[in-house]
Formats: sequence, structure tokens, C-alpha cells
Amino acid sequence: MKNLRKLYHILDKWKPFYILSGVLLILSTSIRMLEPKILQIAVDKIIVYFQSGKNTIKVSEDWITNLFYSFLPELKLENLDVILIYLGIVFLVISLMRGLFMFFSSAITASSTEKATKKLRDRLFSHIQALPIAYHSKTPTGELIQRCTGDVETVRKFASTQLVEVLRMIAIFSSAFFMMVTINLTYAFIAIALVPFIAIGSVVFFRKESKIWNQHEKEQDKLSVIVQENLSGIRVVKAFAKEKYEMNKFTKQNLEKRNWGIKLLRLHTFFWPLSDFLVYTQIAVSIFAGGYFALTNQISVGEFVAFYSYAMLVTWPMRRLGQLVSEMGMTSVAIKRIYSILDFEAEDYSGSKYKERKIEGNIEFQNVMFRYDKKLDEHVLKGISFNVKKGEKIALLGPTGSGKSTIISLLMRFFEPDKGLICIDGIPLKTYSKGYLRSRIGVVLQKPFLFTTTIKDNISYSKPDSELDDVIDYSRVAQIHDIITEIFPESYDTVVGEKGVTLSGGQKQRVTIARTLLKNPDILILDDSTSSVDTETEFEIQKALRQLMKGKTTFIIAHRITSIQDADRIIILDKGKIVESGTHDELLRQNGFYRKIFDIQVSIEEEIEKEVLT
Repeated sequence: MKNLRKLYHILDKWKPFYILSGVLLILSTSIRMLEPKILQIAVDKIIVYFQSGKNTIKVSEDWITNLFYSFLPELKLENLDVILIYLGIVFLVISLMRGLFMFFSSAITASSTEKATKKLRDRLFSHIQALPIAYHSKTPTGELIQRCTGDVETVRKFASTQLVEVLRMIAIFSSAFFMMVTINLTYAFIAIALVPFIAIGSVVFFRKESKIWNQHEKEQDKLSVIVQENLSGIRVVKAFAKEKYEMNKFTKQNLEKRNWGIKLLRLHTFFWPLSDFLVYTQIAVSIFAGGYFALTNQISVGEFVAFYSYAMLVTWPMRRLGQLVSEMGMTSVAIKRIYSILDFEAEDYSGSKYKERKIEGNIEFQNVMFRYDKKLDEHVLKGISFNVKKGEKIALLGPTGSGKSTIISLLMRFFEPDKGLICIDGIPLKTYSKGYLRSRIGVVLQKPFLFTTTIKDNISYSKPDSELDDVIDYSRVAQIHDIITEIFPESYDTVVGEKGVTLSGGQKQRVTIARTLLKNPDILILDDSTSSVDTETEFEIQKALRQLMKGKTTFIIAHRITSIQDADRIIILDKGKIVESGTHDELLRQNGFYRKIFDIQVSIEEEIEKEVLT
């Protein structure tokens, strides 16, 4: 029930509208309770009167029927048509009023639900944007998509159809029972004798179904992850001819999901027949009891007809109770899964914003230690210390896992160091707000990512109001302008497709370089940004970048010596520690890791040159 209470908060400022809708629904239900009374009057006052030779009039003891009697003309043969017309008009008015209240109730509920659901979607998406990188690195994208779509839709359906329906069920049951009590108290309790057993069965069903549905949705998450990863990596699948393997993986997970679905169906197969058996047994008992009371003159035939209608109205909430409980269980699971995201602490963006201040680019790492998993003793960075002066170009080199990208992640405040201090311009990094800091640092990532939009929009992503001339200028620097204008018929208006699928790896990388340079950052980070381009293009890009890098502190992560040999300082990392540091010439003289990598790359280039010449 804790999860369902959260639904109260989801409804937000629209809660009063649900209350209004419920009031209208109760009014509609109350009016509906008068319809069986029309039948009772028709039987007891008209049919019985004429069948008895106009000598017998059944007088009802309940005040509601007597109230109707007071509005009807005097019972005479010549008034028969008028009486029937009166009854028809009353029945029509009651039906119209009931329908009108129902219409407005449904309209208010539907409108409020759509507004509340929109706000929930906005809130969920905004919160996901605010979650730290650590959360996204551990949570599969497919799982987040499923919760933002499937689970939100489950909540929407419940709020739009079932939430007010609870009030309707209570209103119908209470009103119908009250009307039965006005006819015969004993008969009224007989008509609801099996309600406690149906209620207990529904509670047990709710608990069991919630557990099964929760597991079913977990399997659905896994299935969504498989689909999302497969479609994102379809080129890899095709390249390795692993279509059959992927289909088998999907089929296996789909089978697991199906098995939980079958468990759910088995539970329903047991519950619904049992529930129906109790409901229809209750109806049968009501009919037999009513026949007995009518034959013993404890109630009239008209009252029996009205009572039967009320008994059927009482039966409907009992029949709907199981369905309501079922959907309540699914909604409870959905809310729990949604709040598992919303309850996760968002990234802290507090700190000084320095809106008009430009970062100079003096950077200092003081004995920085960091580990991704706080449960492990082993650190990724082990006492890293170095200083960078304004405008320096620093290269980071080292084997995979040495900590190069981790240093950049800490500088961007994607993560916080376990120990030590990082400063920019003498100010501790934590003092800067993350939003401001990231707006002043430009990063070209090793794995380029493009959005499903035009090339122009991708390049101007950091500054959407950029003029086309500015986009073209930085495209020239990234050596991508000629390709855009010569290869693509629509030039900068070409839609690149999902993740830039229509571009080659090198083309995507150059587009991301142009995107970062257009941002005009104070600190520039190139994370192996030219790894997907040929040597000649890399040389042209590096030559163009030299002019733009003047006065900017620049970090370059690369594996090619040619990309970093003109750096002001090259820092060599290994197993989370700085093992070498210096210029290209200084490191060559040290005969360490850098000299080893340099010799290997030079020998490879010489071998390739010999192969080409021969």
C-alpha cells in the first residue's frame, strides 16, 4: 500500500479534480438507485391493481416508494395512460441525469490523468538527466526506457479508469445495500453473505499477483535491454554474422518472460472461476431467498423485482473487486519501479556559477585517489599529483586501464575523488557548480555520438543559435566541410540517422570535433579524438587545432606518438600512477615506457613503408 500512497503524490495539484469526479460519480450512482423503484411501482401499483380487478393496491412501507407515489396521478382506469407516461418520463429523466453526471466525471478524470501523467513523464525524464554518470554506467538503457514508457502507461491506465472506479464501486455497493435495507433488513444481509469470502480471496490474490508481476517486469526489462543493445549494435551483429546468436538470445529471454506470464495466467485461471463461483452463488441465494420472502408475503412482487436489481448491482462491485485488485497490484509494481529512479539521489549541481568569469586554465591535482566501486580496496588512481599552467598542452599516455580517462572524468566532476584535491585557478573543483564547469570545458570523446538530426544541428548542439557561417568555419578546422558539401546532396541539412549511422567513424569523429570547437571552451580535452582518421587527415586537423589551442589549456589522450609529440608535457600513467613525465625529447632520453612505445610505432611505420615500396 506504500506504493499506492505514492500515487497520491503523482496526482499532484489535480487531486481536487479527482475528488470532484468522485462526487459526480457518487451522484450518478445515487440517481441510478432510483431506477429499480420505477419497476417496483409499475408492478405493485399498476400490474397488481389491474390483475386484482382494480380492488388491490400494494402499499409500500419504504419512504422512497411512497415519495414516488405522491407525484403520480390518482390510480383510475382513465388515468392509466397518464401514469405510464409519468413513469416513463421519470425513468428518462433519471437516466439522463445519471448519464450527464457520468459524462462529466469521465471527462474530468481523463483530463486530470493526462495532465498528471505528462508531469510524471517530465519529472521522470528530468530526474534521469540529473542522475550522475555512476548511475547511468550501472543501469541498462533498455531498463530505463521500459520504466519511462511501460510503467508510466500502467500508472496512467489505473489513474484514468480504476482510481475513480474505486469510489464508484463503493458508492454502488453502499447505495444498493441501503436500498435493500429499506425493503427488508434480513434479505439485505443474505444478499451480501459471501462478500467477506470474496474480499479475503481478492487480498490473497493481490499479494501473489504482485510478486509474480514484479518478476515478470524484471524479465521484460532484460528483454528490452537485449532489443536496445541489438539495434544499437546492429553493425557489429552483421559484421560478425551473429544474427542467429542474437535471435537465440532473444528467444531464450522471451521464453523466460513467457514462463512468468504463464504463472500469472495460472493464478488468474484459479482465481477468476473461484470468484465467479462465489458471485453467482450469491446471486442464486438472493433469488431463492427473495422467492421465499415473496411467497410468504414478507415482500411484494414489485419489491422482489427491485430487490433483484439491487442484488445485481451489489454483485457487480464484488465481480469487479478481483479485476481492481489485479490492476492495483500491477500499478503498485509500476510505481515501485518508477520511484526506484526518482528516489535515487540526483547529481548535486550546487556551487558558484561564475557566470561572467572565464576559466584561466591553471589546474592542480594534489595526491588524488579514486575508485569506481567503493566496496573494493583497489584504487584506479593512486596518489596522482601534477600541475598544469594556463595555455599548456598536456598529453596523457599509458596502457588501457592506467587511469587516463578517469583523470578527465574527475576534472569534469562526473565523479568525485576519494582523497586529495583538484583545483582550477587555485579554486577547489567542488567550489564550481557542475553546470558552469562543464559549460567551460570542451570534450571530444573517443567514441563519437551524434543525434538523429541534421549535421548542422549536431555541430551547433552546444550553441543552438549559431549561424551557419560559424558552423562552416569550425567544420573546416575539423576537416569535414569538404566532405559535407561534396558527398551529401543536402549538405549541412543532411539527417545523419540514429547515432550518425550514415557517417563513417572518421566522419563522425570530425563532426564531434567541430561541435566541441564551436563551443569555444576555456579548457579543451581531446580523448583520442583522431583515432578514426588517417594520418594525413590527423596532421591537417592537428595543424588547424594549434591555432585554436593557443591560450587554452588542452589535454590530449592518444595512443599515437605523432599526436602528442609536440605537447608541452607528456604524462605517462601505469596502474593508476604517474611513472614518467616530460617533453617528447626528455622522455626519449629516459629509455622508459614512452621510448618503448615510440620505438615500436616507428618500427611498424618503417615495416609498412617497406611493404608499400616493394
